[in-house]
Amino acid sequence: MYPISELYRAKMLDQVQTHRLIGTIDGISFTDSDVIGVSYTNRCSDKNVSLGSVNIGTLKLTFLKDILDRGDYPGKTITISDGLLVAEDTYENVPVGTFYIAEATWTAANMVSVVAYDCLSKMDEQLNIDQTAGKVYDFCSYIATETGTVFGMTREETELLPNGTELISPYEFNNMETWRDMVSALAQMVGGFAYASKDGSWKLMSFNDSSVVSVFKNRRMSGAKFSDFETYYDTLMYTEQENSIVHYVGDGEGLTINVGANPFLQNGSRLAIERRALNIVEAIKKMQYTPYTVSMLPAFIALDLGDVVSFTDDYTSDVSSGAIMELTWTYNKSFSVKCFGNNPNLRKGQSNTEKNISGLIKNTTENEVTYYNFANVSPITILPEQETSIATLAFSSAQKTTVKIMHEFLMDMLSNLSLDGSYELHYYLDDELVTYIPSERIGGLYGAQSGVTDFTICRDFFYVLRDIEPNIRHKWEVKILTHNIQETTIDTDHAHVTLEGQRMYGEEFYGGFIEAKDYLTLIPIGYLGLVSITDNVELTLSDGLVHPVAADEVSFQNYGTLALMNLTDSALIVMESIFPWAWEDGNIIATEDNNSWATE
Repeated sequence: MYPISELYRAKMLDQVQTHRLIGTIDGISFTDSDVIGVSYTNRCSDKNVSLGSVNIGTLKLTFLKDILDRGDYPGKTITISDGLLVAEDTYENVPVGTFYIAEATWTAANMVSVVAYDCLSKMDEQLNIDQTAGKVYDFCSYIATETGTVFGMTREETELLPNGTELISPYEFNNMETWRDMVSALAQMVGGFAYASKDGSWKLMSFNDSSVVSVFKNRRMSGAKFSDFETYYDTLMYTEQENSIVHYVGDGEGLTINVGANPFLQNGSRLAIERRALNIVEAIKKMQYTPYTVSMLPAFIALDLGDVVSFTDDYTSDVSSGAIMELTWTYNKSFSVKCFGNNPNLRKGQSNTEKNISGLIKNTTENEVTYYNFANVSPITILPEQETSIATLAFSSAQKTTVKIMHEFLMDMLSNLSLDGSYELHYYLDDELVTYIPSERIGGLYGAQSGVTDFTICRDFFYVLRDIEPNIRHKWEVKILTHNIQETTIDTDHAHVTLEGQRMYGEEFYGGFIEAKDYLTLIPIGYLGLVSITDNVELTLSDGLVHPVAADEVSFQNYGTLALMNLTDSALIVMESIFPWAWEDGNIIATEDNNSWATE
């Protein structure tokens, strides 16, 4: 509900009201004397109650004369507010919203009728986000940036929503095609819907059970209709996309809400997914509403979608409450609202068809070919005669399969290429060097004899891994070794690797390898007794928490006087640690310890 004064709240219930309308179009002000037929409609659920609505609010009005030049209306911004007379010569304005004109038509009387939509209309653009992980706020903030909209909630407010603190990642093979699809999936995760706020931003809201206003029977403009039952939702149905299994989470005593193959209920351990599903169930349990259709006075425009309204002195009970799921505001006339819901007393057993609903999913079958891609996100510098890693992928398969691997590298060769310059590619499967080593001699081939010193080469390489065992984590790494070449670079997004196989899938969120080096301050090691140095490795991820993942200790025993004691500068100890890791159910898992220590 829009923040209003106590005076407005009292006048809102008066049976006689005085209103005024103010607004702007492309920054030009207008009033109710300039327009007729002003109405606004919106909804946050289907009649068969659903989660994840991202409905577009629609504003319709007619200007009595041209305010802009013909052809200038589409795309222009309209803001509009309804003012209620709360005291003598004092109006309190409540914004209806901010809208963007989609259509303008002219009548024979030279009037201009426009149709405008709220900011959620900007969500119907092609989704262009790679596989990633984050919290609900992170996704919403990113979506707002990409669509040129404003997400109207803070991180703290968002984390109060169901699943707001969960680290989630969309399933790679999902049916999300537009930003609206992703917002819908996020809205399902918080047990509610997305809507355009009156200030022009968009927000997520969970359905709740706390009434924001109570309306007496004699404060309604026309006859109201109330159901003789109260809804009760306590079960969530979702589909596991990989194998099309339908899961039911909840008590099973009340009504069921289906969220289909929500892409954020696919990745993670079974316990993590069930926890997120249960969070949604706890949210929908608040939806104990009495469905209604009520027409009230226009000052109730202060109410918004999802607000719970209580109606007293009804025919069916003393108090009937329900969330606004559809609204229609007509200036200076009425504010009509509806609350939807199914009768739990008529609930029937699930049909075979309904039990197998999986949304618009792509079934993963034994014959489906899937792909797993890599592209470097930062430049790679390749020093001469040093084996350098240029690509690493972790993958698994759901069945024994053959994996085709395609590599493409675009390399900038720098100065002083000798006539016999060459390079080799080293392939590693699960840290074991593959005997097949492609190589190429490039000296002379590119005109080194004629003085060419700087050029770029692009190379494609193909390899096949046969009989890859299923349900095992595999690591594929490509390294390059150059000979008689000074320095080579691979710029960002210039190293590409694609793995192709049947029923392949990546690890949960991210599985990779982190190489850490600690350069300690200079430590004198002459005349030492027993000395221990402890090295701890910690990671800070997007959840804001610090996760310890490895620890090592190195000891130095006194062996008497060392020659190093005579040096002006003492020895430098270099600590290196390379460890694979994965994120699972909120924890960092270091799968092995492969640390090396050296002194310089």
